[in-house]
Amino acid sequence: MKKILIADNISSVANKIFEENELLFDIKIGLSEDELISIIPEYSALLVRSGVTVTRKIIDNASELKVIGRPGVGVDNVDLAAASENNIIVMNTPLGNVQATAELTFALIHSLFRKITDANNSMHANKWDKKIFIGNELNKKNIVIVGFGNIGKKISQISIAYGMKVFVVSKSISVKDEREYNVKAVSFDESLELADIITFHNKLSAQSKYMINSESISKMKDSAVVINCARGGIVNESDLKEAIQNKKIYGYGVDVYENEPDLKSIFTGMNNVVMTPHIGASTKEAQEKVAKLIAEQIVDYLLHDKISNQVK
Repeated sequence: MKKILIADNISSVANKIFEENELLFDIKIGLSEDELISIIPEYSALLVRSGVTVTRKIIDNASELKVIGRPGVGVDNVDLAAASENNIIVMNTPLGNVQATAELTFALIHSLFRKITDANNSMHANKWDKKIFIGNELNKKNIVIVGFGNIGKKISQISIAYGMKVFVVSKSISVKDEREYNVKAVSFDESLELADIITFHNKLSAQSKYMINSESISKMKDSAVVINCARGGIVNESDLKEAIQNKKIYGYGVDVYENEPDLKSIFTGMNNVVMTPHIGASTKEAQEKVAKLIAEQIVDYLLHDKISNQVK
């Protein structure tokens, strides 16, 4: 009998879909690796978010497991090689978090450009420091988008609405994309000199590891800001902290960290750094959307052998 394990916090929308399709499921959250290893042979499907790491040991003991579902995009926490070797499909929901992540990206940009966090703290301290909170407008600024998938494209559309000039760093962008989205493709080196804002929406890989470091920062405007809602390892945090302290770059808006949860961030207490705790997908709408999508995909696969959004 096919049975599903929900091992992470996922909207109850998924439960209803499994019930409607008469699929059995258990909800067991906060399990250790050993605990997962001991029970995983019972299940045909496993649902996780970023809170559970699906290791090779877990996969190698998953004798009945057919599919791993990730409501959201990132699958860094799943051993894809082990899954492939064991003929286990890994699925995600690449469209579910697009709007939420794009909106958070601009929330971070606005916070830095209009000094919103500092102004808010000042007001809560019963001050009226109107004259020191002179910000900058987004109109006519150069924004560089690194990665031009679904989120990158949404960012470009919002940027155009603000009257910004949009540059894209992506190996996959086509001439058609440039025309359709009114953007210009550039190399990463070219983008550094252009950027008033550089925002990352690409995958973490050997090539993208520490794209932002002391060398790349040295080519940027000292008024530029870096936004990272992609993966923490894209930014060398120590190099960026030093650059902000030495005013070689203006600021950093960040939702992702090299080590999470980052309870003792090196940016704590710094001016011109706005931090959020990996909440890019944390809207009610996005959580329900990705839960619905992944549940429907799991049902389609277990009952009809239909594969959607397989991660390669």
